[in-house]
Amino acid sequence: MAADYHIHTPYCGHASGKTIEYVERAVSLGLPEIGFSDHLGRYYLTRSQRKRYWDWGMSEQTLSRYYTELTDLREAFASRIRVRIGLEVDFIEGAESFLAPVLALYPFDFLLGSIHCIPALGWQHLAKITSADPVDIYQEYFSAARAAARSGLFQSIAHLDFIWRYVPWPETRSDKTIGDIASVVRAAADSGTCIELNVNAFIWAASHKTDGPDPFDEMLDAVIEHRASVTIGSDAHTPAAVGKQLDDMVAYVKHRGITRQTVFENAVPSTLQL
Repeated sequence: MAADYHIHTPYCGHASGKTIEYVERAVSLGLPEIGFSDHLGRYYLTRSQRKRYWDWGMSEQTLSRYYTELTDLREAFASRIRVRIGLEVDFIEGAESFLAPVLALYPFDFLLGSIHCIPALGWQHLAKITSADPVDIYQEYFSAARAAARSGLFQSIAHLDFIWRYVPWPETRSDKTIGDIASVVRAAADSGTCIELNVNAFIWAASHKTDGPDPFDEMLDAVIEHRASVTIGSDAHTPAAVGKQLDDMVAYVKHRGITRQTVFENAVPSTLQL
């Protein structure tokens, strides 16, 4: 079984269940590791930015409780599963100097960088951007993803597929968009940052087969071509979703030629054979 390295908890404000139930679910599935990566709030931004920016995630006070509870669970379950403590952090280009001190407060095992908002096109969730051409949204998204991969802040770039699950695929610029996917993977590989294989991307691809390109397969091709390392995650927001379709996705990516995943302890990488 693979390690599930994308797990949310009620601390983020939009997940349900008790944190211990996520660990118990992972143990029941026989997972070797579970990596918690709840959303960090944008409280570190400037006051004017916070007024404009759609937000979710943990406050400074909640972050402390989150880390303490997971530390206790790591000790309590040490004989049954490895519990890793991380965060999912929205990357805002230009705000790195505000973010870095927050990330240094605790010895996180890993950090996932993600993009849910594109300030150049508006401060709301990117799924709600209606005034911009999808081509422009994709261009800005992948530009931000490349910058996140090169920032040195993160161990992995989370759900690169997020954009094509929420914004219509730009058919007229399909080749360019596929090239942009590959450019992010290349930037990650060059900087020693992983690319996350998110189960939601695998599920979405299976239910959206067309005669056109499959972005998930294109991403896998780029991972193989550029020898990028990968993390794997279910993006669970309920205990029952821990490990969802992990076996199916692992079997698929192994068939495609990806046979290892990267895991972390104190931000030091090691490899698990799939």
